[in-house]
Amino acid sequence: MKKMSLTLKVLALAGAISFGAASLFAADAPPTVDNQTAGAKFTRGIVGLVFGWLELPNQMYQSAVNDGPGMAVTVGFAKGLGMTCARYLCSTYEFLTFPFPINDFKPVMDQEYPWGYLAAEGNVTVPAATSASQPVR
Repeated sequence: MKKMSLTLKVLALAGAISFGAASLFAADAPPTVDNQTAGAKFTRGIVGLVFGWLELPNQMYQSAVNDGPGMAVTVGFAKGLGMTCARYLCSTYEFLTFPFPINDFKPVMDQEYPWGYLAAEGNVTVPAATSASQPVR
C-alpha cells in the first residue's frame, strides 16, 4: 500500500512538471535568434540530451568535406567525441537552468541543435521516395 502511494505521488509530480513545461511552450512566442524563451531553452536541453550523440557523425562529416576521408576517420572522430561531451554538458546546463533568464535564454553553443551544422550549410536532404507505380521489394 505504501509503495502504491509513493508511485502515485511520483506520477502526480511528473504530471505537474509536464503540465508546467507545456504551459511554458503555450505562452511563448516562437523562438528566434533575438527572442529566446524558457521554453526554447528547455527544448534545447532535452533535444541535446537525447540527440547529443549526433555530434560524432556531424564532426566526421565536416572533416570529410573540408579535409578528406582520411581526416574524417581520425581527426573528425576525435572532434566528434569532444563535441559530443560538450553537447551533453551544455544540454544538461540548459535543461537544469531553463527557468532562469541567464544570458537572456540565449543558447550556449553556436549551433542550437546537434543537426545545426548540416542545416547551416543547406545539406539537409530528404531521400527521394519511390514512385507509387514501382513496387517495393
